Amino acid sequence: MTTPSKQTPGPSCWKKLAAGAAMLLGLALAGCDRTPVPASAPTASTSAPAQPKPAEAPADGAFTVLAGSELKDVAPALEQAAQAAGVPIKLSYSGTLDMVERINAGETYDAILPPNGAYPSLALTAKPVAREKLFYSRVALGVKGETLRRLGWDKAAPTWSDIARAAAQGQLRYAMTNPASSNTGMSALFAVASAVAGKTEDLQAGEVDAKVLKDFLSGQKVTAGSSGWLAEAFERNPGAVDALVNYEAVILRLNEKLPAAHRLTLVYPRDGVISADYPLLLLNAARRADYDKLVAQFKAPAFQGQPLQQAQLRPSSQEVQVSTALPAAPVVELSFPNRLEVIDAVLSSYQSELRRPASSIFVLDVSGSMHGGRLAQMREALKILSGAQTTAASLRYAAFQAREHVTLIHFSDRVSPPTHVQLTASDVQAGRAQISAYADSLEANGGTSIYEALTLAQQQARTELRADPERFVSIVLLTDGANNAGRDHQQFVRELEAETKAGTPLVRVFPIIFGEAQPSEMEALALLTGGRAFDARKAPLPVVFKEIRGYQ
Repeated sequence: MTTPSKQTPGPSCWKKLAAGAAMLLGLALAGCDRTPVPASAPTASTSAPAQPKPAEAPADGAFTVLAGSELKDVAPALEQAAQAAGVPIKLSYSGTLDMVERINAGETYDAILPPNGAYPSLALTAKPVAREKLFYSRVALGVKGETLRRLGWDKAAPTWSDIARAAAQGQLRYAMTNPASSNTGMSALFAVASAVAGKTEDLQAGEVDAKVLKDFLSGQKVTAGSSGWLAEAFERNPGAVDALVNYEAVILRLNEKLPAAHRLTLVYPRDGVISADYPLLLLNAARRADYDKLVAQFKAPAFQGQPLQQAQLRPSSQEVQVSTALPAAPVVELSFPNRLEVIDAVLSSYQSELRRPASSIFVLDVSGSMHGGRLAQMREALKILSGAQTTAASLRYAAFQAREHVTLIHFSDRVSPPTHVQLTASDVQAGRAQISAYADSLEANGGTSIYEALTLAQQQARTELRADPERFVSIVLLTDGANNAGRDHQQFVRELEAETKAGTPLVRVFPIIFGEAQPSEMEALALLTGGRAFDARKAPLPVVFKEIRGYQ
């Protein structure tokens, strides 16, 4: 892809750190003077958390690739091209930060295919043997037509400062993934920071304008841990926001499913964007010959042409035509930060200072069937979120943060009174210690009153929203069995639907399917509330808890 000449906004377009003090304190606490500890290294005094099982080599000798989760739509074309190369591939999926930590922790794949190669190249302990960029997609802002015209952006593209100002004034509500979990949110955050600082490359922590970032993030009304799921959430409820930050390819494919009134126009801020460049990074030197065959086929016209046009991805080959739906006008290309300490500092400050604060309600099954290993897994998961067991980057970002309100409700055939923990900026560790002690106090016995506990959780959520409508409020439900006490599923649904019709805000529920939990009920509950169900039958519970944190 051709990169246009780089443009730098004038110095009046930005301010440095407001009085310097607040942001510098946050960056210092985030550890901006040191490189994050590799994901495989536990803290000195505690054990490492449970990790996914190492990937097993396929019996058929397939070339294994861990890819970005948004590439599931492209998987058939990738597999067909690999078949043509005579090298079958097996695709698995992960977010960028999690991808790096899984590899550093010992999972074995022949290659990875992240959306952006900058962070993996910095953070992988064993550097890639080879890399080849396969295709591109800009991280853009998709805006509804009415909003576009109201803000005047149909006549001239805004700067990132313009977008931040509109968000701060309540004129722009948008959906974006969590920057600490997903590449699109991370790329947008660093695009704002770089553009406002007037830096097309080599952004330094001291050049980050905390006020503009906070203004920008004030407009984020929907968050998620995955770009693909965020698009699905927008499709289900397009009236919730005015705009969507995502890959241009995802936005264009989403438009095909939306009614005309909710279709999105691609907006590329005139001071620059960060593009996903999708490099295939070879990790297993013994598969170099197969890698070369795959790259040759992936860069051939048969793959670069129609398959990428249908997926709305920009080809790396100059010999094929780009989809006509993709704008051809050049944009300013901003670079992803090239220092781990800058990435760590900004993401840590995002979680603890810059983003809208969260209220996270955990509804935890302690019925008799949770006795033993299941209860031990739940305790471990809560302790990891309390920051007690690792210094891995994604787990530090997933830990309970300053300004967060955590409500803990456990249940068997009876529902416990809620335990409230407010994590203050001055003493986060005290709140985390309280949650860790709560985990140790849990004991398993009795029956299972899921919907009595959820009813109490919904009441707590409404209380949080009344006190501060700007909070991200969510409910996580963990159960390992079927409801056998109190309200049943149908009664809970009827009551929730009645309250919603009466104007009560709907709070997203993220059920965890564990043990003998009822998958159909959990999926229906997630769909009803706009949440997502997570399956802990195939992955350790601490890993699932960490993934959910990207949605809170």
